[in-house]
Amino acid sequence: MTGEQKKSMRLGSMFSEIIPLASFFVVNQSHGLYMGALAALVTALVLIVMFWVIEKRLARFVVFSTLISGILTVTALMTAEKLFIKIQPSLFSFAFAVVLLGGAGRRLAMMKVFFKTQFDLPDRVWWQLSLRWGLFFLIAGIANEIAWRQLSDDDWVAFRVFVMAPATGLFMLTQLPLTLYGLRAKENDLLAAQLSDSQHGEAREELPESHDQH
Repeated sequence: MTGEQKKSMRLGSMFSEIIPLASFFVVNQSHGLYMGALAALVTALVLIVMFWVIEKRLARFVVFSTLISGILTVTALMTAEKLFIKIQPSLFSFAFAVVLLGGAGRRLAMMKVFFKTQFDLPDRVWWQLSLRWGLFFLIAGIANEIAWRQLSDDDWVAFRVFVMAPATGLFMLTQLPLTLYGLRAKENDLLAAQLSDSQHGEAREELPESHDQH
């Protein structure tokens, strides 16, 4: 995958998170929580289809989160139980926290499984990102559990849009230096490997010439 393709996929993943959340907020204001959640789900599905048509590939993280969100949203609509909507962020956060922190505890970089098509990083950087994001998701899950229990429906939606979304974006920015370091380190490793192969090739070419001189 080329650098432009990876950049395009990263932008697609970002918009697949922002646009459904925006539609959730807008529709909730006029039609309530159930329709807001349904609007977010439909928007996410449309974006997935559009991205597949344009790019012919999908980010695993986006597909997984949309699938789980769809199951819970449909369940909420069928049972008329708002709880299935409000616990979605908690389930996502705690699930990813368990996966990422559990993997990090065993020296496994689980972030690489979800985002290896978007970033090409050394394993040590993937592990650090897995640990950091695992802790963030743990805190985010706890925050959502407190929020939906203490806030009204509209205030909870506002909390998701105006508190957690910016907090996630800010945390993502704080991880940018580590990500950029990893990208540079990977490029340096590739250049070193190419240089080593080139030197070995030149050495092999020189051997027959030395034999001919003898």
